Amino acid sequence: MSLPTTSWITWLQKEKKLSPLTVQVYNRVLTQFLSFTQAHLGEEIQLSHLKDLKSKDFRAWMTDLLSAQEQTKSSVTRAVSVIRSFFLFLDQENLVHNPLARNLRAPRREQSLPRALSQEDTRTLLSHASDLVTEEWVGKRDQAFFTLLYGCGLRINEALTLNQGDIPPPNGMLRVQGKGNKERVVPFLPLVWQRIQEYLAICPFLKSHEQPLFYGQQGKRLNVSVAERAITLLRRSLGLPETATPHALRHSFATHLLEENADLRTIQELLGHASLSTTQRYTKINRKKLQQVYKNSHPRA
Repeated sequence: MSLPTTSWITWLQKEKKLSPLTVQVYNRVLTQFLSFTQAHLGEEIQLSHLKDLKSKDFRAWMTDLLSAQEQTKSSVTRAVSVIRSFFLFLDQENLVHNPLARNLRAPRREQSLPRALSQEDTRTLLSHASDLVTEEWVGKRDQAFFTLLYGCGLRINEALTLNQGDIPPPNGMLRVQGKGNKERVVPFLPLVWQRIQEYLAICPFLKSHEQPLFYGQQGKRLNVSVAERAITLLRRSLGLPETATPHALRHSFATHLLEENADLRTIQELLGHASLSTTQRYTKINRKKLQQVYKNSHPRA
């Protein structure tokens, strides 16, 4: 019997209500898992193989993931979650029952602190975001996109799924579909609105409420890899740290609010964190900064 990957994807979309971008990531992880497992076992994968997979087989897959240069323990954790989801679906459909897969856990990892940019580095990045591209509209797009991530504290996928009709007036409230399809509202700063209007004014593609807010150069919705590549080139050109990524702009949003004495509950709401403990990681950054200032400044330190 062939593997029900298409049915699983439909289940993710309709039952789990995952965003199209998240479904793409899940599909990519499953494809990699099945490809590795087939090579590992030395024969074409059938449902019977998935039922008989042992702990050592799953460990071999995770080890292979960790040995890939671009993979981190965090990405392995996400991949493990995807595979658990696939086996949960198989179990619910009475196709495969494998308790080992249902209880699969990634290697334990230390909880890393969010890596924020300084306020000065953030200003530098946003003011020069359009410098490296030859097409003016692409430069304006990048500047608008990065300003939105920082100005509203959005995850990269949250920004990429916005349509033009989602944009409120300046000082309005932006509605965002976050993780688990949960909606939150965040203040929409006039500067963010201005950067988006400058971009849309010269964007060569269709202007309509139902159309993507951010376009790629082929006239389709901008994708994650293009946005990440743009900021990689920019940070290297400006001599910014390697931690200057799209997601670091969201971390910077939270960290800079905390530095300006915003309370944790407000930051939690703005970020869309389900748990306050997730937001409290930013207080550790501030304590670390205070200790460094003390060490550098106190005459007895």
